[in-house]
Amino acid sequence: MNFQNVTLNKKTLLFPPPVEKMFMIQELSSKISFLRTGVFILFGLNLFLQYYNFNTLIIIPSLLIVPLSALLFLLKNKRLNQYIDIYYSIALFITSLSVIYMIMLSPNKNFNFPILVFLVISGFVFFRIRCLVVSVTSFFLVAIYGWVMIFFTEIPINHISHNAWFLLFLTIIGITAGYTIEYQSRMVFLKSALLEQIVNETKNKEDQHDKELFRINKSLGMEIRAHTEAESQLKESEEKYRNLVVSMPEGIFIVQEQKIVFLNPSMETLTGYNENQLLGSDADTLFIKDNSMSSEILEIVQDFVVKKDGNTIFIEKSFVEIVYNSKPALLFCVRDITEKINTTLDKNRLRKELEKAKKMEDFGILAGGVAHDLNNVLSGLVSTPDLLLLDLPKDSDLIEHIEMIKDSGRRASGIAEELLTLARGSTKNFEPIQFVYIIEDYLMSPEFEKLMKYYPNIEIIKEFDQNLPYINASDIHMRKIVMNIVSNAVEAAGKDKGEVVLKAGKVKFHNQRISGYEIVKNGNYIMFSVMNTGLGISKDDIDHIFEPFYSKKVLGRSGTGLGLSIVWSAVHDHNGYIHVSSIKGQTHFILYFPTIKKTDALIKSPQIYTLSDYSGNNEKILVVDDIEPQQKIAKNILKRLGYQVKVVSSGEDAIEYAKENKIDLVVLDMIMDPGIGGRQTYEQLVLIDPEIKAIITSGFSKTNDVKKAQALGAGRYIKKPYSLEKIGLAIKNELLDRETKNESINS
Repeated sequence: MNFQNVTLNKKTLLFPPPVEKMFMIQELSSKISFLRTGVFILFGLNLFLQYYNFNTLIIIPSLLIVPLSALLFLLKNKRLNQYIDIYYSIALFITSLSVIYMIMLSPNKNFNFPILVFLVISGFVFFRIRCLVVSVTSFFLVAIYGWVMIFFTEIPINHISHNAWFLLFLTIIGITAGYTIEYQSRMVFLKSALLEQIVNETKNKEDQHDKELFRINKSLGMEIRAHTEAESQLKESEEKYRNLVVSMPEGIFIVQEQKIVFLNPSMETLTGYNENQLLGSDADTLFIKDNSMSSEILEIVQDFVVKKDGNTIFIEKSFVEIVYNSKPALLFCVRDITEKINTTLDKNRLRKELEKAKKMEDFGILAGGVAHDLNNVLSGLVSTPDLLLLDLPKDSDLIEHIEMIKDSGRRASGIAEELLTLARGSTKNFEPIQFVYIIEDYLMSPEFEKLMKYYPNIEIIKEFDQNLPYINASDIHMRKIVMNIVSNAVEAAGKDKGEVVLKAGKVKFHNQRISGYEIVKNGNYIMFSVMNTGLGISKDDIDHIFEPFYSKKVLGRSGTGLGLSIVWSAVHDHNGYIHVSSIKGQTHFILYFPTIKKTDALIKSPQIYTLSDYSGNNEKILVVDDIEPQQKIAKNILKRLGYQVKVVSSGEDAIEYAKENKIDLVVLDMIMDPGIGGRQTYEQLVLIDPEIKAIITSGFSKTNDVKKAQALGAGRYIKKPYSLEKIGLAIKNELLDRETKNESINS
């Protein structure tokens, strides 16, 4: 409550309701005290009257003690406290009426008048009844006193008038005194309340000021502590992050105004430059854009760093904007990803090689099937001319034509053989070979002489190690490799002056890597390198050069488009490796073949046989083949060689025939459809006759089924189309082996 704005109504002597209520509460205790005093006085007066003038009138003031005591009891109820002035007036009025009644009954009319006067004055002064209320009560008492005295007593009028005016005068004086007392009392209350408010406000302000000072001091202390802790944490954080930056394996450096202003030790290690050489230098000098990089690399990584030693490394960088020494800057993080990129490139190259290998394998399967069917068709062209030549006179005009047919069949069979070479695993007839002899034989061959006539300006340079170790290889396939690689190199060198450099030497691999191969077996190898000058192979073509029929040459004059495909298949059939690289002006083909230990095996010279060397002696031969032309060819050849021949078209028929007949040897086709194959047929034949002999024929290369049949006791494998001499020697040798074994058993 703000008492500064409170005013006292001087007419009604009332405050505003909230203040009035506070004032009445304060006045209540003093009024109750006065009421207690009045009760004691009245009680004492009653005793006094009884002592000096005891009569029945004394009972009246004694009865007056009861309403005053009841008034004290009522005032204990706080809800009735607001009506205390009315209760006072009623009690005063009743008491005064009692005194007036005593005066009327008393013999001495003036004896009790002072009591009435005292009560009137007490209402204004002692009981502190509100001026307005007590004034109304006093005027009523004066009127009642005059009325009672006039009509109910014999007191003279002048005497009554004198007493009435005296009471009225006392009432006016009492009104003035009561107004003054109440006014002063209220003003004292207002000033006391105002003073108390000012004191409280001052105290509150002082308390608030003290609290504010305490809060400010506490806040200042907390800020000081926080600032101290922040400085400590900042120093700790700076030290921690400095140690982190210094110890990070990634290169960290800060660029400000295009200059390097900070770097960590890892950046020195990554670039090869020390801190003094890099600080203050232009950051762009570290990062280059190398347009000479292949598109494969540029698709993976864009950033490079040239080290102090001149080597280029692949990097991965990122940056963030920071404030360094109160200025904007860029913080770069650089990571060396050279190993990762190289691994990715190797994986990509390996994936391409695997895709290439799968493509070559699929094509090889297709080529093998075509070659098988082609060999069956060519059997007539290869085998029948031999029979015709045996029956013709030596001076017959048909001999030349038949020889042409035979040569055409032989060359067509060579093409089928090349197709079979594309089928991985077709190269089976391995023997110790001196690779340099293969190269020299080709360089002295008619085919090479014919080739050099087209390219007379090409110089052949040979750099051979004459002491190369042997390799275990197929002679015919090695010759095909040399022929295709060298002829391609000569043709690629072009019509103008150029060079083809042939190198052969020894190498040893120990955890080396060859591009395109994930694993290279450790060991000793021979290396055959062919370098030719010329335009080189474009980047778009180099990944496809080993694919069948992918050729830039004129088909029909330079080959079939299968040359490098044959090389690729043959190299891998020999557990070798091949690497091709090309730049403008030079192309390199490098082949590696594993060597074998020194061998004393001699390379056998070709032996010339006569018909009698491989003719039979009326032995019983069973021919098992599902193709009718093949049956006729085999039957005619074997009859011409002096054998008894029985032909069946399935394995099931062969088994039934063997159960009833004695057979000296079986000519067994490996692949027959429908029905069981050659291996299953031979397994059943061995159960019937464990001593039975067999040779195996097929238009395919030697397969696992052939190996399994040979493991059971089958003899040589002959690939279709076969000549009179080839099948005759195979049967003759197999029969002689059986006779030799029988003789050794008998002896």
